[in-house]
Amino acid sequence: MTIIFTHILPELFEEIPTKAGYVLLAGFLIQILLENYSKGIEHGHAHATNSTKVLAISFIALCIHALIEGMPLAPSLFNESTDFSKQLTAGIMLHKIPVAITLAMLMSKSGIKMGNSILLLVGFISCTLVGSLLQHSIGNATGEAASEYMFMSLGLTVGILLHVSTTILFESSDHHKLSPSRVAVIVIGIALGLLS
Repeated sequence: MTIIFTHILPELFEEIPTKAGYVLLAGFLIQILLENYSKGIEHGHAHATNSTKVLAISFIALCIHALIEGMPLAPSLFNESTDFSKQLTAGIMLHKIPVAITLAMLMSKSGIKMGNSILLLVGFISCTLVGSLLQHSIGNATGEAASEYMFMSLGLTVGILLHVSTTILFESSDHHKLSPSRVAVIVIGIALGLLS
């Protein structure tokens, strides 16, 4: 959240000042909708289910989430990378590790065979790359507007990340009260974000 507020949001509002607020809000609302179907897998929830329909819908919502998050990674993957795009790529990829673990646990508890689980995990991981390819294709097709589309997809992703990070920060606390240890972790996280 620190990097979002101190680095990404100022850049978004500088590059697409009239559209930044709208794409951030759209990303936030998209995540609320997706989470209704994914059941919160993207931020650590794993509710085992024997219903393949429920799991399939959750998986599709999670893949859409991954596809959108992959879009602003295009510069890192297509030799146009900057320090910022490398940091964003690292952050999103690190975020995918616990999501993939949670998804694997959910599939295991749901009785899905190991081979099918591996194929689904590969599909999930591929969605981030497909998002990058989609963004790269849009950028190549539009020429000069590529930068604007890049920042719009970044805004969608940041809106999603704002929802996920605030949910993680406050959802697991009892009655939404901050304990001293939680405050300490928040302060350490902000300090590390500012130092980076």
